[in-house]
Amino acid sequence: MRRRTPRGAALHVRFYEKSDCGLCGEAYRALTRVRMEMPLDIERIDIEHDPGLVDRYAIRVPVIAVGPNELDVAGLEEPALRRWLAERA
Repeated sequence: MRRRTPRGAALHVRFYEKSDCGLCGEAYRALTRVRMEMPLDIERIDIEHDPGLVDRYAIRVPVIAVGPNELDVAGLEEPALRRWLAERA
């Protein structure tokens, strides 16, 4: 498979996670693999440091967000994650 050279500004991605979350770790590793093909600026946000974020995301993490768009990524296949991000780039 041929890899594209990243071009343009990096897409800012907020990654909502919590400690000791295996699904969060898997999702972050998938994001870092996608970052090898497209420029991503990944902001990691531990929801456990903000009660409002815990209320909003506790049962949904891991979640990625680009602008106002959010995607629950637990168990999401990497090609689907790549497509979702490419649509927002």
